[in-house]
Amino acid sequence: MPPFDSQSLRAGVLGVVLVVAGAWAVQHTALIAGGPSLSDGVLAPYPIAVAVMLTLVFGAGGRLRLPAREQAAIYLICAAGIPVAATGLISYLLPALVTGFYAGFADPLGRYAPFFNHIPDWMVPGRVGDEQIAAFFEGRAHVPWRVWALPLISWAVLVAGLFTAFMGLAGLLRRRWMDQERLRFPLAELPAELVGCGRELLRKPSLWVGMAVPGLLFGMNGVHHYFLLPGEIPTDFNFNEVMVEEPWRAMVPFTSRFEFEFSPLLIGVVYFMSIEIAFSTWFFFLMTRIQLLTVELLGRSSDEGTFVGVGGQWREWPNFLPHLRAQARGGLLVLAVLSLWAARHSLRDAWQGSAQGRRWVTCFGLGCAIVIGWGIAAGLPPIWSFLHCLFLLLMTVGATRLRVDGGLPLAGVYLLVPSFFYFATGTGPGVFTPETYVAFAFLALISYSALTGMLALNLEGERILRVAGSSGATRWLVVGVATGALAGSAFSLATIYEHGMFSLDQNGGARGIARIGRYVQYLYAEAGSQPGEPDIARLMATGFGALIVAGMSVLRQFFLRLPFHPAGFVYGTGFGTLIWSSALIGWGLKVLIVRYGGAASYHRRRPFFLGLILGELVMRSLWAALSVLGPAGSGFDW
Repeated sequence: MPPFDSQSLRAGVLGVVLVVAGAWAVQHTALIAGGPSLSDGVLAPYPIAVAVMLTLVFGAGGRLRLPAREQAAIYLICAAGIPVAATGLISYLLPALVTGFYAGFADPLGRYAPFFNHIPDWMVPGRVGDEQIAAFFEGRAHVPWRVWALPLISWAVLVAGLFTAFMGLAGLLRRRWMDQERLRFPLAELPAELVGCGRELLRKPSLWVGMAVPGLLFGMNGVHHYFLLPGEIPTDFNFNEVMVEEPWRAMVPFTSRFEFEFSPLLIGVVYFMSIEIAFSTWFFFLMTRIQLLTVELLGRSSDEGTFVGVGGQWREWPNFLPHLRAQARGGLLVLAVLSLWAARHSLRDAWQGSAQGRRWVTCFGLGCAIVIGWGIAAGLPPIWSFLHCLFLLLMTVGATRLRVDGGLPLAGVYLLVPSFFYFATGTGPGVFTPETYVAFAFLALISYSALTGMLALNLEGERILRVAGSSGATRWLVVGVATGALAGSAFSLATIYEHGMFSLDQNGGARGIARIGRYVQYLYAEAGSQPGEPDIARLMATGFGALIVAGMSVLRQFFLRLPFHPAGFVYGTGFGTLIWSSALIGWGLKVLIVRYGGAASYHRRRPFFLGLILGELVMRSLWAALSVLGPAGSGFDW
């Protein structure tokens, strides 16, 4: 790690300023105007816009100079801080802490009331009937910082513990994954190009041709959104429009969308994946449609199992056999275990070989101790707090492997850890104490956050810094997360107390974050009050997914040309509805380019596909900026 000098200080100050400015902009464009989010995704628009700005203003060849390592540092500060300031943490956290104490949730005879006394006082800013709770939803009030101070500090401890554990784990895995296995890090391609040789990239005509595709597509659709001219270019086709008869309609359930969507950004991302992962992603998603059809033909499509725990309308979609999310969860756990097993010698050497390695182990252990201790304080028995931490770490390692090796767009885990426990134990009074249900519910916010993506961002950041001739991603991520959490809390609370969450939900762009606030209350109320037996069907689906991933991993050791990849199975089965069509297009284009042009043709086409990614991010930034000019909630967010 290079020493901290005046250049590092300059990068840190610029990064902090840009995160603070971005945190303010994100609240206004997303919560009020309803425009495209600048903070979402593995390649969030705001940090990429910062990287482009740094390239144009300070890149090599210009009058103003900023070394590549400083540009990379500023990018990493923004990439870590901006998601945390918005929908990566703060935007979901704040409503979740108060929703249970307002309106229908606060009914003293309702199903939520029996759990209120089991929510620790230090976790939330008030109770039913408190003025600050009503003002949060009704607005036109000043922020009551005094009552928010303790909850924010308490949650900051959990965030610090998670972040510390992930940074320690990143340090332990870095040598194995980066130096020995030489993973691809496909999602680091664009930022690495921008900070390493950005001006050369921006001079390539093929980049601008690629940017023109999303520019034309979302430019015309944005104009149509605001002015109904010149006409909208469709970007998706929903198969439920044609699959309307039995048994084919079983392939298009409401809770598992089957749409062919065109996304230039995702097509560009897929181009940098391995062919096996790209193929497996769309192949295994289509196999989920075959599973749904098979279940319908067997007359089992109404078999929802006994699982209770994520809200009646938002459980494990689709909430019936073949339990696709459970399959993905099982595969993800096995992928994590196999990855750690392959790195066992590196992990051992890190502990025995150097003081740096022992520091990473200490960092990891300290972070885990904080997370486990926080869970115990929140109401979990020690064994369940330990298991929660263990499974969260395993799923984070699995998701990180999907992202840094496969290039699959996964900013977090998104699979709730408590659900796995409920599969095995059942739910209802007597299975767990009310305190345990409450703690599990609020800890689920981790899965909705970008915190679990910090492990991947650390490794990708190290890859970007190496291109820039530097190292030490951890310290820049620390600056970004700390700044994003502080600025996001300040601007979010100010915006919400000024306008009111109810108004932002109904008339602005806060509908999604308000829903998460409600779901947290569903988690403890439904799991804690509704009796449910252990869900054997979901446990079997979890085991099935685990066996598939384990089997494919073994087969790939003997058949090097096997087209099926475990990462594609996990993503295609659990999240394939988001990307399968783009994976199919990107895979097809890459196969044709490589087959008829060879490796040289593949490298020549890279700027075009980088342009597809950059162009969509630029259009998101453009429409986000323009959205503040219109009335609340009128933004163009595709």
